[in-house]
Amino acid sequence: RSRAGSATLGTGSGIRQALDSLSESNYSPAMRKSPTIQLDDLEDQPVPHRVKMSGHGVGLLDYVLALLTKIPEAEIKKAVSEGRFQHDSGEAIEADETLRFGQTIHVRLDRAVADDPFLPPPLRPLEILFQDEALLGVDKAPGLLSYPIGPRRVSALAIARRQLETMGEDDELRPLHRLDRETSGVLIMARSIEPDRRMKAAFQARALEKSYLALVRGDLRNAPEQIDAPIGPDEDGPIRIKMAIRGDGKPAQTELRVLHHFGDRDWGSGGRGYTWVEAIPRTGRTHQIRLHLEHLGHPLVGDKVYCDGGIAFLRRWDGVMDESDLSRLEHPRHGLHAHLLGFEHPMTGKRLDLEAPLPQDLLEFTSTRGGDPMALRRALIRSEK
Repeated sequence: RSRAGSATLGTGSGIRQALDSLSESNYSPAMRKSPTIQLDDLEDQPVPHRVKMSGHGVGLLDYVLALLTKIPEAEIKKAVSEGRFQHDSGEAIEADETLRFGQTIHVRLDRAVADDPFLPPPLRPLEILFQDEALLGVDKAPGLLSYPIGPRRVSALAIARRQLETMGEDDELRPLHRLDRETSGVLIMARSIEPDRRMKAAFQARALEKSYLALVRGDLRNAPEQIDAPIGPDEDGPIRIKMAIRGDGKPAQTELRVLHHFGDRDWGSGGRGYTWVEAIPRTGRTHQIRLHLEHLGHPLVGDKVYCDGGIAFLRRWDGVMDESDLSRLEHPRHGLHAHLLGFEHPMTGKRLDLEAPLPQDLLEFTSTRGGDPMALRRALIRSEK
């Protein structure tokens, strides 16, 4: 693909930045030059809970202990004593205060929403890939939500807003698309109503070009050039968010280009080692790339939903995920990176190709298992021509 007409995206090639960072910290040079930004006051909102029939006439502490059986009693008692169970007004509920059926209480408890013990949201500035009066493009870190969802307020959108405030620009950023929490890479936001409207129309018309880099289990050097398999909800499994290949699903196509194979771990029918592939989604179904690769017998490294029947996801949901799960997954997040996003600027019509450098964690995974980052770089450069 021709990259002519690309906008200036920062300090050199994204791949070169990623390779250079192998000997540096997780912060890019652009991040280190950013003004000091206060982020540690960003926090999730209380989780609302409607009291069940079993809680009617029961004291708060007794009700919560019976409800949250997987959280240690000492932790719950400490949370109650610290006033982290509250009325709508924000007033703390006392341990012996009687509850009523249907009453809403608000919970500030670390485990009230399923957390990932090995991938906390990183509270650090985002690398800015592109910025003008209409758009902001950033490199989203793995572990970070794209924008606030429910009680979860720590997100790329929130951090980007804080960064703009530090620069003296108090924009009401608008999310234009979403990357999964564990996916890293290019994320764009609109800075006012008109570019928001035009970009959302472009997304709806599939007028943007997307390229992802995926790291999978096994030997995928003989990958098909395109996967064409319809996608719909997995209605038979225990994971509500999981998708499945099904005949009555929505059409879904993903193009694949093999980049680099390395390692010798035996995955049985999946072959040995690991493979980097470029995945280009021609449709936009939920979990499309993840599911299509799993359908080939080569799930993403570290995918809690699509590796090993989703055991790690279920254990995380139950709050019991531990080192044994991480050992089985081999990596704390799934190996998917939104590498390129190409589109016409909504206000100027100029072609933009935003590129996010390969993340440090996946490069380190590659090098520690016998892979060659330089060979990966050469293959990616050939693919981009």
